[in-house]
Amino acid sequence: MTSQGAGKRWRSVITAVVGIVLIVAVFAFIFPQFANYQQAFTELRQMSPWWLLALFGAAVANNLLYPLTAQAAIPHLPYRVAFTSRQVSFLVSNVIPGGGAIAAGSQYSVLATYRVATPKAAAAVTADAVWTLLITLAAPSAAILLLIAEGRSTLGYTTIAVIALLITAVVMVLTAIVLRSEDGAARIGQVLQRPIGAAFRVIRKTPPDLSTSLVAFHAQAATMVGQRWLPLTITNLIAQFMPMVILICALAGLGAFPHPLSFIEVFAAFSIAILLTSVPITPGGLGTVDAALIALLVAFGVDATTALAADLIWRLFWTLIQLAVGLLAFGIYGWDRRRIRQHEGGP
Repeated sequence: MTSQGAGKRWRSVITAVVGIVLIVAVFAFIFPQFANYQQAFTELRQMSPWWLLALFGAAVANNLLYPLTAQAAIPHLPYRVAFTSRQVSFLVSNVIPGGGAIAAGSQYSVLATYRVATPKAAAAVTADAVWTLLITLAAPSAAILLLIAEGRSTLGYTTIAVIALLITAVVMVLTAIVLRSEDGAARIGQVLQRPIGAAFRVIRKTPPDLSTSLVAFHAQAATMVGQRWLPLTITNLIAQFMPMVILICALAGLGAFPHPLSFIEVFAAFSIAILLTSVPITPGGLGTVDAALIALLVAFGVDATTALAADLIWRLFWTLIQLAVGLLAFGIYGWDRRRIRQHEGGP
């Protein structure tokens, strides 16, 4: 193994260890400062069977609707292929620290196995990443503005909301320029190459050729986005906010919604906490997102024990169930890959 390969392996190991240490620290030391686990589980056991049924229904709906983003980007894509691609990607991104790039690669692999043309696959994966980023950045700003409009407390997050809104506007403008023309894509790549290159040198990695990448994205995605922007937006909004529906069911089952929490306050707590998933410290933001969500729910008026119980229920019915579905999708993918290769007489 080369020294470069060994260095990459050790960086991956260190990243994983740091992520695990943070998760253990949050669940073992920080959460007990908010509330008692035993009391939280007592509240969970006292939930009405009807709310448990609602949680199962929301979890099933989340997993069935999640693959629609792939079908929005690639018309006539079979649901089985969309399901496998998106759920395997979710599994990878929520198991490996900083697994976003690997998750994108897994989508390419799955779509290639099912013989989806490379330009279509590239456009779909990139568009999904851009839409996810835009919604993740815009949601906290929208939530804070709604809190201000209703005269509610913003918990001091107004500055963060304004910054996120400005970043969203910049990303939207840059995306529009890239999609509009090949020259625009090349110019944006040249402008961004220097800061991106500096960032990659800090982490001792070779920076990508942004001009080439953005020109390729323009060639692959311009037509698709121009024709499919509405279904892309609708399906990505559904995929992003179905986990919030699960959280609302958990809070309602625990008696914390619609009072003392309003819909806008749940929206704000969820959106600000999910923003932390953009920082790949732990797999799927496990621990960091949870700490932020619990703190925000408490700040909005929920008692600490109920906030902890709601977070645990949310993780169970969203993350753990979807990870299990991701494992199922990975099994389907392996089965289909062997079947396709046998049919085509490949190795």
